[in-house]
Amino acid sequence: MKLKFLDKKYVVVKLPKNFTLNKEILNLSFYNIVKTPDELSLIVRNDEFNYTDYPHEDNWCILKFDAILDFELTGVLDKIISPLSENGISVFVFSSFDTDYVMFKSENKNKVISILKSLRYEFVN
Repeated sequence: MKLKFLDKKYVVVKLPKNFTLNKEILNLSFYNIVKTPDELSLIVRNDEFNYTDYPHEDNWCILKFDAILDFELTGVLDKIISPLSENGISVFVFSSFDTDYVMFKSENKNKVISILKSLRYEFVN
């Protein structure tokens, strides 16, 4: 299966539950928003959102499956997450309608590439 890195580094921000998102967020190059009764989380590029006033984890890389994944597929994420976990690499995962995304700290990028290449994953631009 082919994998693709998204450009730049990303941040996961925990915003107040009552935070009002500005419409400008819709113009960002990439974002993921999750709202639950307990929290509001935002994933954006480090350089596109001023997050320093909120709890956050920055400097994440994002890897995506470079394919549309059918909802009937099983084990796709596990085949990546398990080997990374076995090598001490923490991940943060989210999905869209078409595909899945795996985040990990940027300092682990070379190790992640090495592990996944050994499992015959191909990286595309």
